[in-house]
Amino acid sequence: MTVDIQESLISAIYTRLTTDATLITSMGGAVRLYHVWAVDDAVFPYLVHRIDMPNSGDFNLEPRCTYYLDIWTDSDSGESAGDIKQQIMALLDNYTSSSAETTNYRIWWQADSFIPETTTGIWHLALQFNVKYLRDAQIGATLYR
Repeated sequence: MTVDIQESLISAIYTRLTTDATLITSMGGAVRLYHVWAVDDAVFPYLVHRIDMPNSGDFNLEPRCTYYLDIWTDSDSGESAGDIKQQIMALLDNYTSSSAETTNYRIWWQADSFIPETTTGIWHLALQFNVKYLRDAQIGATLYR
């Protein structure tokens, strides 16, 4: 079954993050990772992720996109968000793998920042990663153009 490249990448990253024993421990026994938006009354800490995929044209066989990952915690300080970030960086920064729709993708860190929240004790740490992937489905068509 063919899936969308965005769905394929999100699924591969989801699996990498939610099955890591160290991240599971850092997040209190479970990695709660939501796509785009968390459920109402989500249990802290939790993660939210998404991918922004610009149109890279038909002839770009190795396009780039941006992977966003938000860490949400409730604590007296942002230290727990920092601990979670440390393990996420170990898992994703300069990580190379494959997915259902690409034989090769690479992720590397772009930026991160704490986002001010109006509720005391809620910490929001936003991370951005670059993702470069091989467009396997386009290779054959492009070679014959």
